[in-house]
Amino acid sequence: MPSLTQDTGAFIAALRYEDIPEAGLASVRNGFTDYTAVTILGRNDDVTRIVRKTFAPQPGPSRLCFGAERVDAAGAALVNGASAHAQDYDDVGLVGIQATHPSASIAPAVFAEAEALGRSGKDMLTAFVAGYEVWGELASRDKDPPHLKGWHSTGTFGAIAAAAAAARLHGLDASRAATAVAIASSMSAGVVANFGSMTKPYHAGRAAQSGVLAARLAANGMTATANSLENDVGFLRCISPRGEVDVERRAQYKERWFIASHGLGFKLFPMCYGAHRALDGMLAQLQETPFGPDDVETIEVEASKLQFTNLVHTDPHNALDAKFSMEFAMAASIISRRVTRAEFDDAYVNRPDVRALMKKVRRKFIETKGRDGDGMVVTLKDGRRLERRFQEPLGHARRPPPPDAIWMKFEDCTAAALPPADQRRMFDRLQHADALAGVHELPVTKG
Repeated sequence: MPSLTQDTGAFIAALRYEDIPEAGLASVRNGFTDYTAVTILGRNDDVTRIVRKTFAPQPGPSRLCFGAERVDAAGAALVNGASAHAQDYDDVGLVGIQATHPSASIAPAVFAEAEALGRSGKDMLTAFVAGYEVWGELASRDKDPPHLKGWHSTGTFGAIAAAAAAARLHGLDASRAATAVAIASSMSAGVVANFGSMTKPYHAGRAAQSGVLAARLAANGMTATANSLENDVGFLRCISPRGEVDVERRAQYKERWFIASHGLGFKLFPMCYGAHRALDGMLAQLQETPFGPDDVETIEVEASKLQFTNLVHTDPHNALDAKFSMEFAMAASIISRRVTRAEFDDAYVNRPDVRALMKKVRRKFIETKGRDGDGMVVTLKDGRRLERRFQEPLGHARRPPPPDAIWMKFEDCTAAALPPADQRRMFDRLQHADALAGVHELPVTKG
C-alpha cells in the first residue's frame, strides 16, 4: 500500500508555482492580504501581548506583526499567528469538509520563514498552497467532523499544514519533507473547549510555530516514523477515535486542487464563522421587512449540532465570549443593523437592550451534517412569522466579496498602524504578491 506520509512528502518537494491553478493563486493573494490586515489589527490585543511577553522571541530576521521589530522565525510565527486569530476576523477554508482557519496557521509560518530564508512572493504562494493542499487531502479522509470530537483543526491539522509550507520554503527533498509533516503530527494540538478564550488564537500561533520548527528539525536530520499520518496509532486514527477515517485511499495530490475548489472564505463579520450564515440572513431579512428589537417575540435559529458546537456561549458577558454566541449575533444585528468591530465591546454586550434581546433567541437543532436546511423563524409581537432559509454568506468562496470590500476591511484594520499611502502600497503589493522579491518590500507599521 502506498504511504500517505511519503506521498505527501513527494508532493511538497515537487510542487512548483507553475503547477497551481490561477483560481487558487487568486484566492491566496486575497488570503495574504487579509492575513496581513488582521495580524496588524491584533498586534496590541491581550493574547498577542501575553504570548510575546511569555515566549520573548530572540532577535532574528523576521518581522513581528509587520512592525520594525525583528525576531527569530519560529517566534515570529507564534506571535503573528496568535495576532492573526486574536479577533476571530481571519479567513476560513475547506468549508464543507472541515471549516478551518488556514491563513492564521499557515501564513505566519510562510511569511516568517520566507523572510528568514530570503524567499520570493512566488515561493510564498507556492508554500502556502503546499500547506493548504496537504490540509485538504488529510481532512477529506475523516468522516467525523473534528469540532464535534473536541478538536480545533486550526491547531491540529494546522501544524501539519504549516510544516508542509515551511518544508517547501526550505526546498526539502521528498524524504525530509515527509519527515517534517511526520514530526508535526506529534506537535499538533487544540481543543474546542477553549473557544471564547485567549487560548483559541494561541492554537493558530502554536501551529505556525510548530510548522517552522518541524521543517527545521527535518532539515537538520531529525527522524520520525515513515508512516506517521496513516499508522494504526498515527495522526489520522488518533483524531478519529470511532475509526471513521480513510487511510487506504491513495493520495490525489495535483489531481484535484482544494485551493481552487474550496478556496478561502473572507470574513465580513469579526466573529466565529458558525454565525455568519445567520447574520447574513438576518441582515437581509431586516432589509426586506424592517422591524426593531421591541417588535420581537422570539427568534428561532435552526442549524445542525455542528453549527452550534463552536458557538459555545449562549449568555455572553464580554466581547470575547460574544464572538462565539449566536444569541449575541442575532441581537446585535437587529439593534445596530450591523455587526462590526464596534459591537464587540464589553459595554455593548452588557447593554440592557442587548441582554434582553439575547434572551429571546432560541436554538433549534436539525438533523444535518452540514449547512443544508438551516434557517430562522422570527415571530413578531403582532403575530407575523418571518421564515428564512440561509445561503452562504457574502465572502464565502462561492459568493466572493467585491474588491472594494477587501480594500475596505484592509483599510479599517490597518488605519492605526499605517498612513494612507502605505496602506494602499501594502494592499497593492499583497494583491500582486507573485511579484514580490520578498517580505522586505512590504511597508513597516508604526506603534
